[in-house]
Amino acid sequence: MAIPPERWISNLLEVATSIADRKMQEEKWAAGTWNIWEHPDEMINTTDDYVLEGFIEAFPSIFSSEQESAARRFRDDVNDFCASSAATLEPDELLFDPGWERVRQSADEFIKEFAGRWPPPDKEDRARELVDEWMRAVAKRYEKEKG
Repeated sequence: MAIPPERWISNLLEVATSIADRKMQEEKWAAGTWNIWEHPDEMINTTDDYVLEGFIEAFPSIFSSEQESAARRFRDDVNDFCASSAATLEPDELLFDPGWERVRQSADEFIKEFAGRWPPPDKEDRARELVDEWMRAVAKRYEKEKG
């Protein structure tokens, strides 16, 4: 069974909220008192686990232009940050890292565009269809690569 679109965006908003939360990061990272899910490595991994790229692939036809832009910027900023960062992130060092600040800002934009606004009520059925179409396309790509 495919993940419902509402659950998918809820998961992505959860991780975006953690990434955008500068106050939590300043308080916990500087003191070294974070929970494992609040560590930047885990936040980045969770963004991948929650399939931000797939979300963007699956739903562009029902995103507003602002939503599409915010989602792509968030993805690109995360990818750029990962490509230019050490394999293991030190939380207290990231507090003043300009790359992390870009990720934090794009996470905040993502939240503003999607929280309580997606999927649009008149497109909920289409969103479910698009999840199914995306899942079939992913399965087809996997089979092609495998075989």
